[in-house]
Amino acid sequence: MNKIPVVLISGFLGSGKTTLLLRLLEYAAKRQWRTAVLMNEMGEQDVDGDTVSGQIPDLPIEKLLDGCICCTRRDEMGQALQTLFDQKPDLIFIETTGVANPEQILEDLQDPSLADRISIQRKIALADCSKFLEYNSFFASSRELVRTLRGQISFADMIILNKAGECDDKQINKVMTSIRKINTAASLAVTDYSRLDENEVFSTLQLQLEPSKDPSHSFPPSQGKPGNLADRTQDTPLTSDHSKHAHHQPERPANDHHSHLHGEESGHRSTSFTGMDTLTLSAPSPFPLQLSAIETFLAALGSSLIRAKGYIQLSTGPSLVQWAGSQLECKPSKLQLQRGYLTLIGHRLDKNHIVQEWESLLSGVVQ
Repeated sequence: MNKIPVVLISGFLGSGKTTLLLRLLEYAAKRQWRTAVLMNEMGEQDVDGDTVSGQIPDLPIEKLLDGCICCTRRDEMGQALQTLFDQKPDLIFIETTGVANPEQILEDLQDPSLADRISIQRKIALADCSKFLEYNSFFASSRELVRTLRGQISFADMIILNKAGECDDKQINKVMTSIRKINTAASLAVTDYSRLDENEVFSTLQLQLEPSKDPSHSFPPSQGKPGNLADRTQDTPLTSDHSKHAHHQPERPANDHHSHLHGEESGHRSTSFTGMDTLTLSAPSPFPLQLSAIETFLAALGSSLIRAKGYIQLSTGPSLVQWAGSQLECKPSKLQLQRGYLTLIGHRLDKNHIVQEWESLLSGVVQ
């Protein structure tokens, strides 16, 4: 029995994993390879999976929600992969949560029931160039966060330093040096919007397959060219200027956590093994607040807030709202919403206070 090649994608919160996954799926679809995906979402809201399924409706995809496959969802990973095996894919992608320990996942994939069926042929880790130095500092971050970030980098055989368009050459070189102190062997690509030469990912894979004649896995035309790998794929000093890009985040899960405790209707709270907290706030439809009010609310949380993301029914329609790098971004979405939500991800969030402030903000407008 030929083993199915597996590409494992990890990376910290907001690093661009789902954007990369979509690019790789597009590349595979153009070659008519039958692909399948296992996506792990930390929360109850499946934003990532819906994004991928929306673009590739016929793609076999298994979603493990409300937990991490390196801990609380370990027992379910094997069952999910067995379901994908039944689809007879040529290639499987596994996208982990932003706080996953990939070494533990690799260990679990060595179970005899799985090891006889799959071959881990590529281990990719993404890092946010604009935030890496901060996240990798024991002075600026928690020890749990630093260990998680370094664990993701050290396990990889390919590292993608993403969101470089937000950084100058000096910062990029500092991040590259920091990464090389953690992992000296992996290939290192510097990119923006997860754009890279896909051949860098697939060239070493032992697919041993012929192009599939099954048209059901076709991928819709890309909205924009993926672009080539930035001219910084080797570990050489950067001297040339590069353009700045507006901060872009893929549609990603809004509930990254390990255990889930239900609080008031407007707030779901949890704490992950990394020391990262999440809190999901309910956003009524139609939403009574302007985006500027949300921005002010999130900015007031200060450095304890790392990410915020969710879907809200604005007057203009369903929208994906995201907070990263102290900036708020909003983009239209085709997702059908019965009720909106906004999930906050941060370090030791004062959840009771946040819920009270959110409810007070909403009640003040509604009344």
